[in-house]
Amino acid sequence: MAFAALYSCNENDHRPRFHKVDHSLYDLRSNVILGRADHYMYLNVISQGSYGVVYRAMNRKTGEVVAMKQEIYGLCPSTLREISILKSLPRHPSIVQLKEVVVDACDNVFVVMEHLDTDLQRLMDVKKKQPSLLHPCEVKCMMKQMLEGVRFLHHNGVMHRDLKPANLLVNKNGELRICDFGLSRQFQSESGPYSPGVMTLWYRAPEVLAGVRTYSSAIDMWSVGCIMGEMVLKEVLFKGTCEMEQFRIICMSFGIGCTIPYDNQRIRRFLAGAAAAREDSKLSELGFDLLNKLLQLDPEKRITADEALNHGWFKEYDPYFFWFSKTRQQST
Repeated sequence: MAFAALYSCNENDHRPRFHKVDHSLYDLRSNVILGRADHYMYLNVISQGSYGVVYRAMNRKTGEVVAMKQEIYGLCPSTLREISILKSLPRHPSIVQLKEVVVDACDNVFVVMEHLDTDLQRLMDVKKKQPSLLHPCEVKCMMKQMLEGVRFLHHNGVMHRDLKPANLLVNKNGELRICDFGLSRQFQSESGPYSPGVMTLWYRAPEVLAGVRTYSSAIDMWSVGCIMGEMVLKEVLFKGTCEMEQFRIICMSFGIGCTIPYDNQRIRRFLAGAAAAREDSKLSELGFDLLNKLLQLDPEKRITADEALNHGWFKEYDPYFFWFSKTRQQST
C-alpha cells in the first residue's frame, strides 16, 4: 500500500502521523464542496481504532461543538455511501445531521457531523449497573423518536440495515438521532435483491439470517423490536455467536422449529415469560403488543413504522411522554 508520511502542518497536532494517500479525495472534490478543517478547533478524542479517529471539535466561528471523523487510510466505501445518503435526505430531527466535509492543508479529509453526548448503548450500560431499568416513559420516548426516524428513512427509500443501540445517539435532553449509514441502502423496490450478511448479528432479521436476498425494509423493524426488548429487559434478546446459532436461538426462544409456520401467540408467551423473569420491567399490555408485532418472524406480518407510530401504546396517558412530545414538536 502506498503511504505518505505526515508530520502534520502543526507539530502539536495530535492526529495520526501516517495515512494512506486518499484517492477518494478526488471523487469528493467533484461531488462535494469541501470546507476548511482550520475552521474547527480540536477539543479531544471521542474514540479511536484501527480505522481512524473521531474527534470532538468546535466551530471557531459559531462555537458549535461537532464530531469530526478522520479515517487513517482514506475514506472507505461505507463512509462515502453515508455521505451520499445523508446529503440526499432533507433534515429530520431523528436523523444525525451531516454538517460538511472538510479538508486540511495536508489533504486529510474529515467528515463533520452533529455531536450528541452519548449513545443508547452506553446509556443502557450505565443503567445495567444500577438497580433500576430505563423508566417506561423513557423507553416510550426513545421508541417514538426511533420510529419517526425509521419512518422518515423508509418514506425516502432508505433502509438503514444496521440499527442497534450504538447507532442511536442521545443527548442530555433525551433527544435521539439515528446515525451510521455505512451499511444503508437506497431502494426503489421494496424487495431486492440486496446484499446478504448486513446488520449487526444480534439485531439481524431472521430472513437475512436465512440468506434471503429479496428482503424489504421490514428488516429494520425487527431491529427496532430487538432494541425495544433490550431497553425493557435490560439484556440482549438474542445473543448468538454466529449466524447459525443466532437463527437457532430465535427459533428456540419462540418455541418453534425453523420450518414450522409462525405463531403469534408463542411469540407473545416468550416475551411475557422473559419479562416475568424481571419483576421491575414495567411494560403495559399495549407495550407488549407492540413488541410482539415488531418481532414477527414473518416479515410480511411485521408491523411497519407508520403502523407502529399509530399503535395504542403511544396513546396511553403518560404526563412525561406527552410533555416531551409536545416540547419536541415545538423545537422542530
